[in-house]
Amino acid sequence: MMKNYLKPLIIALLAFALISCDKDDDNINGSARESALFGQWEYEAIESNTAVDINGDGTVNFDFYNTNEIRQCLKDDLTFFTNGPAEVGKNVFSINENGLSCGEVDPFNTVESDEYELVDNEILRFDNRNDMRIVSFTRNRLVLEQDDYLDGQNVVITYTYKRS
Repeated sequence: MMKNYLKPLIIALLAFALISCDKDDDNINGSARESALFGQWEYEAIESNTAVDINGDGTVNFDFYNTNEIRQCLKDDLTFFTNGPAEVGKNVFSINENGLSCGEVDPFNTVESDEYELVDNEILRFDNRNDMRIVSFTRNRLVLEQDDYLDGQNVVITYTYKRS
C-alpha cells in the first residue's frame, strides 16, 4: 500500500526541484560582481522606504515606478555599468535617455555620467553621487539601495533593475 504512494510522491518532488531551479537567477557573489555589473540595465521598480510627494501633486507614494511621482521619460532611461580606463582604476556609470526623451537631452544620449568603484563587493562608491548598496544581485536582476533626501526627509530609495 505504501509503495503506491511513494512513486507519485517522488515524481512530484523531482518536478518541484526542477521547476524551482533557475540558473538565470543564481546569486552573484564576491569578486564576480564587478564584471557581472557591466552591461545595460533598465528600471523594473523604484521605491522609497517612506512615502513622499516628489512631483508636488499632494499625494505621497512609496512606489515611484508605478505611479506618477516621477516622469515616464525618466523611468524609460537606461543605466550602464562599463569598464573604465585602466589608468584611472575606476569603472564608468552612466544613465542614458532611451527612446522617450524628457526634452533636456536627445534620445539615446547620456543624461548623467560618473565614475565608481566596487568596495568590498557590496558598495558602489561614486565620485559625484551617493553610494549605492547591493541588496541582491543575480545574472538578470540587480537591486540597489541609496540614501537620499526627498520631500524634506531622509529616505532610502530602492532601485530594481533588469538586464536589458
